[in-house]
Amino acid sequence: MRLLTAVFSFVPGLHVYAQSGGSSSSISGTVLDPSGAVVANGSVEIHNPVSGYDRTTITDINGQFSFTNVPFNPYHLRVSAAGFAPYAQDVEVRSVVPASVNIHLQVSGSSTVVTVLHFNAAN
Repeated sequence: MRLLTAVFSFVPGLHVYAQSGGSSSSISGTVLDPSGAVVANGSVEIHNPVSGYDRTTITDINGQFSFTNVPFNPYHLRVSAAGFAPYAQDVEVRSVVPASVNIHLQVSGSSTVVTVLHFNAAN
C-alpha cells in the first residue's frame, strides 16, 4: 500500500511539471556578413547582469550558433569576429519557444594615420 501511495504522490507532481513546460529555452541563430555570406568562428556571448548567467560559443562553418537550457530572463547578446565591427542586441527568453536571431555584421572600419614631416632646406 505504501508503494501505491508513493506512486500516486509522485505522478501528480510530474504531471503539473509537464504542463508548465519548464523554465528554460534556447537561443540560436546565424551570423552573416553584409553580403549575406556566413561568418564562421565568430564569438557569441549571452549575459544577464542580474543573475550573472554568462555563456559563450563559437559560430560553426555555417555561421550558426546555439545556446540550450537558457533560463527565462532577458539577455544581452554580443558578437565579435575578426574584421567585423562588434554587434550587440538584447534577447528575451520568456517561454519554451526557442528564440531565433539572425545577425548581420558590418565590416570593421579602419583608420590610417599619415604623419608628414616638413624639412626646411634653407638651413
